[in-house]
Amino acid sequence: MIYDRPLTAAQKKKSQRNYCYFNTINGISYMCLGETILILLAVKMNVSDPVISALGAMLYFGYLLLPLGKITAARVGGARSQSIFWVCRNIAALMVASSAAASCFGYQKTALVLLLTGAFLYYGFRAAGVVMSQPLVGDISDENGSGKLLAVSNGIFFFTRMVTLIVITLVTNKCDSLRTLIAIIIFGAFCGIASSKFLNNIDETSSLRNSARQPLKPEIKWSLKDSGMRKQLLAGFFNNLIWIMSIPISTLAVKKGYNASDADALIFTISFSVGCCVMSFAGGKIAQKIGPRKQFISSYILFILTSFIWVFLPAKMPYIYMLIHFFILGTAGIWGLNSSAHYFLQTVSIEHRVGGSILLAVVTGVIAGFAGIIITGTLLKVTPMLVSSALDGYKMYFIITAVLMAPATWAFIKLTPLPTEKRRISRQLAQRIATFITKRH
Repeated sequence: MIYDRPLTAAQKKKSQRNYCYFNTINGISYMCLGETILILLAVKMNVSDPVISALGAMLYFGYLLLPLGKITAARVGGARSQSIFWVCRNIAALMVASSAAASCFGYQKTALVLLLTGAFLYYGFRAAGVVMSQPLVGDISDENGSGKLLAVSNGIFFFTRMVTLIVITLVTNKCDSLRTLIAIIIFGAFCGIASSKFLNNIDETSSLRNSARQPLKPEIKWSLKDSGMRKQLLAGFFNNLIWIMSIPISTLAVKKGYNASDADALIFTISFSVGCCVMSFAGGKIAQKIGPRKQFISSYILFILTSFIWVFLPAKMPYIYMLIHFFILGTAGIWGLNSSAHYFLQTVSIEHRVGGSILLAVVTGVIAGFAGIIITGTLLKVTPMLVSSALDGYKMYFIITAVLMAPATWAFIKLTPLPTEKRRISRQLAQRIATFITKRH
């Protein structure tokens, strides 16, 4: 419910409790519907590699629908807006599951349309749903309590996500089939729809709705004119592009190049998640010493190195190395997200952050998504023609990726270094970044 006054202590407590319940179930839902499950489903459907690469790019391409979140929040408030889009998001997941059913009956073109459309809407509605999530957390807590709320809710989210992934790994190890993946997606979709109930039970003030009604045009104009913001847009583009070209295709290469089972692919995803969690905390200390700009550069270089190392891998899957490989990918991914958020919040004033963040999400997300679909799709189509085996085709893909993306390091080097005193993340800033990272996924 929306109130034209500050929330009482009892209303805040009730809202925080429902927010934690939402994160608990959402963690389960996320792991049943995430990128790895979508890729495994597509492989089981015998979808071509270029189409699978397009699925990885949908995470960013979906930002096209982000403005819908602001429009809806201006009418119904932050919590209700996220609830609406969360239901839509999980209905889109059911569309993805239906694509597999269509494939089983031989309707390949219909299956392909359902798969790509469902993935786009799934990520698009997610983007629209979380546009007001950070202000919502601030609205249902005070300055002293927001840190505890974020710590508890984020901890619950990551814990249930990890437990769910382990359970999924055990299930697919026992039953490695297309029907199993369909059942997992359907279960995750219903969990996601159920989680929206707790968002509807959150009370908020009218300030969120009023904030969403503010025009974005002046802020976006400022963002395009500011040289520092333009540099961030360029760096953000390459950061998202290398994510698209590295992480989904690594899972694809393990699955189709090394013929790994679904269970093995999920174990590598667990390693990726561990890298994200562990190195997120370590990255905060590193940023205090070297600054977010150098950390941003480091994350990009790690992506390039992991692509280059593929050329040295043997014909038989090096299991231990792959665990390390995905851990490093998790490190590079979370450092890129953390350092970009840190740098943005330290260089963009409060009055420009709403417009700037939306512009970053839409421009770097959508353009990187388009570029990712074109580049990865082309490479995955061409490289198998130049070699004799599927594994060699993926090796060549990653070498070309490393060569193409290496020169873009200059886009990160050109970012203006922060003063030493801004390298240390304040408690309030850390809370904002934590919310940003959690809702990013």
